[in-house]
Amino acid sequence: MAKLINTDIVSLDGFVNDENAKFGWSEPVEEVHRFLNDLDRGIGTHLYGRRLYDVMSYWETAHEESGHPDFILDYSEIWRSADKIVYSSTLEEPRSARTRIERTFDPEAVRALKESATRDLAIGGANLAAQAHRAGLVDEICLVICPVLVGGGTRALPDGVRRNLTLLDQHTFSKGTIFARYRVDG
Repeated sequence: MAKLINTDIVSLDGFVNDENAKFGWSEPVEEVHRFLNDLDRGIGTHLYGRRLYDVMSYWETAHEESGHPDFILDYSEIWRSADKIVYSSTLEEPRSARTRIERTFDPEAVRALKESATRDLAIGGANLAAQAHRAGLVDEICLVICPVLVGGGTRALPDGVRRNLTLLDQHTFSKGTIFARYRVDG
């Protein structure tokens, strides 16, 4: 059975973006990007909310632009090789290959996908991930914590969900960014 992993790049105060929906502070430096490339290499399917998919669909054509360093080209290949499911009531057509659209989040369908998948699943987009957390579907939480306080915005993890966690891995990067991976124990 595959794991469902919620990975987010967050501010130290726990937000994925600020009050103006800006997240430029979260762009990873090369060292962090390479680490995240290795993390994403094991993902077979990404589950995205509409807004995060809009951002991530850049990777479908990033390799066509000249001048990118190797770690950017590497991530573009990793992203393009994974399947994607976008949860959206408004998106008409996907902008990437290997992508399908689901109109609503169905916890039982995700449970079945976890059972049948041979590679892990990643879920992203704070609202979508919150639904998975509330349904008890998330097996691991990976946070890339940036050394910045943004004071408000969209919280990475949902209110009203209490779970015990076990630290599985941690890493500190040279500029103060921290990675922490937790198993959700229930």
